[in-house]
Amino acid sequence: MDTKSKHLPPRWPDRFLEFYCNPDRLEQIQGDAHELFYLDLEEKGLRYAKFRFLIHVFSFFRWGNIRRTKTTYQSFNQGAMLKNYFKIGWRNLVKQKGTTFISVFGLACAVGCCMVAYLFIAQIWFKGMLQPNKNEIYQLTYTAEGENGLVTYGAVAEPISEFIPEELSHVKKHTRVSREFPILIQNNESYRGRSLFVDPAFMDMFVYRMEYGYPGALREPNQVILTKGLSEKLFGDTHPIGQELSLVVNGQEKLYKVGGVLADLKDMDMFNFDLLVNIETHPSSSANLSLKDAWESELWTFVQLEKGTNPSVLNSGLAVLKKQQNQINPEKPYQKLEVVAYTDLVYKIGEIENGVRDFLGLAPQILLGAIGLFILILAIFNYINISVLMASRRLKEIGVRKVIGSRKSQLVFQFLSENLMVCFFAILLGCLFAGFIFLPGFNDIASKNLKIDLLNDRYVWMFLGGMLLFTTLVSGLYPAIYVSSFKPISILKGNQKIGSKSFFTSVLLTFQFTLAIISIVAGVAFVQTNYINANRDWGYDSGDKIFVNVPSVEDYLPLKNKLSVLASVNEISGSQDYIGSWIREDELVYEEETYEIMLLNAEATYPDVMDLKLKEGRMFNPELISDTQESVIVNQTFLDQLGLEFPVRKKIELDSSSYTVVGVVEDFHTVFFQNGIEPMVIRASQDTTFNYLTLKMSAGTAASSIEAVKKIWHETVPKGLFTGGLQTEVFNREKKDVQGVSTIILFSAILAVILAALGLFGLVSLNMGSRIKDFCVRKVFGAAMGDLSIKVAKRYLIIWGIASVLGTGISIVLISAFLNSFFAFHAGVGVIPVGLGLLILLLVIAVTVSTQIWKIVKANPAAILKAE
Repeated sequence: MDTKSKHLPPRWPDRFLEFYCNPDRLEQIQGDAHELFYLDLEEKGLRYAKFRFLIHVFSFFRWGNIRRTKTTYQSFNQGAMLKNYFKIGWRNLVKQKGTTFISVFGLACAVGCCMVAYLFIAQIWFKGMLQPNKNEIYQLTYTAEGENGLVTYGAVAEPISEFIPEELSHVKKHTRVSREFPILIQNNESYRGRSLFVDPAFMDMFVYRMEYGYPGALREPNQVILTKGLSEKLFGDTHPIGQELSLVVNGQEKLYKVGGVLADLKDMDMFNFDLLVNIETHPSSSANLSLKDAWESELWTFVQLEKGTNPSVLNSGLAVLKKQQNQINPEKPYQKLEVVAYTDLVYKIGEIENGVRDFLGLAPQILLGAIGLFILILAIFNYINISVLMASRRLKEIGVRKVIGSRKSQLVFQFLSENLMVCFFAILLGCLFAGFIFLPGFNDIASKNLKIDLLNDRYVWMFLGGMLLFTTLVSGLYPAIYVSSFKPISILKGNQKIGSKSFFTSVLLTFQFTLAIISIVAGVAFVQTNYINANRDWGYDSGDKIFVNVPSVEDYLPLKNKLSVLASVNEISGSQDYIGSWIREDELVYEEETYEIMLLNAEATYPDVMDLKLKEGRMFNPELISDTQESVIVNQTFLDQLGLEFPVRKKIELDSSSYTVVGVVEDFHTVFFQNGIEPMVIRASQDTTFNYLTLKMSAGTAASSIEAVKKIWHETVPKGLFTGGLQTEVFNREKKDVQGVSTIILFSAILAVILAALGLFGLVSLNMGSRIKDFCVRKVFGAAMGDLSIKVAKRYLIIWGIASVLGTGISIVLISAFLNSFFAFHAGVGVIPVGLGLLILLLVIAVTVSTQIWKIVKANPAAILKAE
């Protein structure tokens, strides 16, 4: 019998060969394998032949014989193609240096602005996310019955911390955290400091970089750890370790030594503080309280679980602690005692009362995000316009590639890969802009400490990666699809024209100009408002006046008497609140109607000391008992809102007592210009209610006398916090905030104008380059330069006109609403902001177009046409 028909090669190795072998080679390889099988069968027998067949099958398993999918095959080709794409892209970028600079610079500015906006927003939403132990840390919270239902609180009874080691298993460390604002006294100066009273384990759970000292300094109860900023404020250039400072908490003063100084805190840190203090040294420490009072005391409590521990293992222990709490403090029973992950605390701001974070500040986030997006849109519009026009110089390349078989997807991919390179360089340059220019300026304006931490902040990398992908696709997808859609026959016949008068290009340019006008109008309107408010009459004379705080009733007369003897003090008067600070609100009854008013209780001489401007009637006479007990002075707004005229015939009622209006003063600003003037009543009162003293100094002596005033104050109130100052500086913080917003908006306006100018310059340059021969022919035939100039500028003037209409309308609506939300007194969006906006943009267009017209003037038609 024929052995070939009696025995066949083993089935499974044969199937395996068919599985992996390249179909083009299968017949030949399988034939060879079968032939070898039958040779071995005849010579060595069946068992040996089967074994050798298996060996042969595996020996044929080589790279050249393996079946490869189309994708695998293409991936190698695509790798080479990708390399080729980037090589071509790089050559094009180098060849077109001017337009490449415009594209990269514009996108880099946008990336820098977006980076600042991102860091500002991230430091709010990613608080504490850089802590190495963040995934093991949890905060204890409890839920109790509130007035409107169940409420979850972030602070738990202080003694619960003592039971954590025995009741909660798998807890590695735990710490209590109590916020305080004690008075810091050092070298006869007093400050208010943001302090955290914590257990020493706090420094083990939360990791901070030390500038001086060591993290374990809190284990010594008389030592504190300062931030670098506070250390420099207190000790300047002196080495801080071992320096002494006093803390006054609840009226008790305690002396500490500096045991450590932290490096600059990042804005990404969860806790905001100036110094850390051992909680056992707190005057209200639970060790000094009765058991019941200790359970009434609540503070934040954090636990750190062993790595990999599920927080559900704490449930039974928490139930025991809840039971203990409810037995000891039945007046406030816990419904639930649970833990919240440290990483979730920021996202639960609205759910946890008295939590670690309680404020998100959405308005500044929206403003910065809008500015970043605004600049990004401008830069992307620039890039799209220039990319479309740049393609006009590569029409032949596109046509040839299509003729030799390039698919549309390959051309799209090529243009996107080139765009990826532009965006990559823009991201790099944008990070440099943000790190060295934008962030330092913004930190100074906003009093922030934002930094680009590329080594430790993985969210920054995610943002940059997302930014690269977003800008690559958004800015490059349309030009890539548009250019790759051309017909090769039209290109090679020279019939394909793009860009020069593209409707889409005109639309994008109109949007750019519109956005530029809006930003200029906003910047000018803010600057104008700041200028007007800076010169606005406050309604009183704030010069030559010093105000000082009075910590307690007992300090009032000693302070007043000692300050009165200063040679430079002309007059001194007390008040419950002071102009420039919060003034209490009250209700007034007039003819059985109740009105909301601002009530300023003050000494009878206070209106004269503050130089309020008397409009009608008279000021208080301190010698008349009726004036000091039954009379008030009101402002003009009071009369206007109540519909009264002076003299007011009937008496008004305040706190169930009747008063006569003896005088009317002109309206004066008690708060900054964000708020309007409210109806004000000034009532002469007893000095037992006064919290402030106002000193009217000799002309020109207020600034030079402040140190002498402060010295007397500290001698009189050794443990108090001096919060006085010059009356002219009471609104410095508000002025700085407004100036900061104004600077940011003005910077955005300048950047928008620069981007619009660069984009316009790129467009005009490319258009001019493609039409230079046309203009030269016109010159040869005698065309006047004026006609040629009009021909060049006509299109951009039309676009400017459309953008002016759109920009003016949007500015009046949008910027006016923004100003109304920011200021009670502002200049509005009038002729000056709008006129300057239109004029600046027109000048930019004129200068940009003129530079290109000058090229026509200087062009030699003979040389250009001869070259053609």
